Amino acid sequence: MKTKIVIADDHPIVLAGIADLVDRDPRFQVVGQAQDPAGLVDLAQQHAPDIIITDYSMPGDERMGDGIKLISYLTRNFPDTRVLILTMVSNPSIVAEMYRAGASGVVRKSGNLNELDGALTSLLAQRIYRSPELPREEMVPEAGEPTSAATLSPREFEVIRLFASGQSVGDIARALNRSSKTVSTQKISAMRKLGTRTDQELVAFCLESGLFG
Repeated sequence: MKTKIVIADDHPIVLAGIADLVDRDPRFQVVGQAQDPAGLVDLAQQHAPDIIITDYSMPGDERMGDGIKLISYLTRNFPDTRVLILTMVSNPSIVAEMYRAGASGVVRKSGNLNELDGALTSLLAQRIYRSPELPREEMVPEAGEPTSAATLSPREFEVIRLFASGQSVGDIARALNRSSKTVSTQKISAMRKLGTRTDQELVAFCLESGLFG
């Protein structure tokens, strides 16, 4: 019996490419494709897949969201399904947070997508997959080292990721179940670490650096 896989990505071309790559392997069967978190959850409920391959950053609703919140939702509600994350994110603290949220593997989207084969093989063997392309958490710079995105905490990272996607501080507070004051403080802290002084500079930095993909 083939291993059932559901795939989710908000870019149709990327989604088609991943589906084609997976379907070429006789071990796997793609049983559903989604372009947002709600569609992904619907397919998971319908098909009870063995593995979910999902993008980290996708437009979502407040109930499920995306990013860490979505990973936690999937692993909590579908405990028999292994979750493999595709992402542009390389911040080691955030990658570590993905694993803590329950991800069974993380693969860089900007790398060679053939890495998916190795990742899926690990998941089939009930092993956690750790990409050689991604830095480990112990490589995060110590306090006082040069300012960069690598110094952001997972909570700060999620706040500016959602802010850069167009959400207000109030929207983010509701989505992450935090107070507006807490979110505002985390946003200001992230801006200081990134060397940005205004909201416009923050959004421009995120876009130009390809921080979230």
